[in-house]
Amino acid sequence: MTVPTLRFDTLVLPGADRAVGRARRWLRGLLGEHPALSDATLCMSELVTNAVRYTESGREGHVRVEVSHSERIVCMEVVDDGGAETVPHLAVVDGLGACGRGLIIVEYVSDRWGVGRRGAGHAVWFEMSRDG
Repeated sequence: MTVPTLRFDTLVLPGADRAVGRARRWLRGLLGEHPALSDATLCMSELVTNAVRYTESGREGHVRVEVSHSERIVCMEVVDDGGAETVPHLAVVDGLGACGRGLIIVEYVSDRWGVGRRGAGHAVWFEMSRDG
């Protein structure tokens, strides 16, 4: 039996609007043709956006993206600097609202997701596996 190789990579970004685009480019370079690339990029974009929008990360702070991946699996955590008014959670949104769907998307696209404390902030994580 062959044991899959798991790689671990980290990116620390300034908490600015451009962080999402930079994180997308980094992940594309990291995962290449991975079968979960599109879904992982979508989920990561939502989580980085939330960290910048709702926490101290977006007020001259930083966002940390941690990725573990193999040929089939992608596990990711997006860590913020804290200061949010609430713990990240699924929002109740109306049909016409423009905001509040980020974690709903992550729940739908990923296999599992959750939230944990990380220092003063939170780590929102997801896992997904895809066959090539």
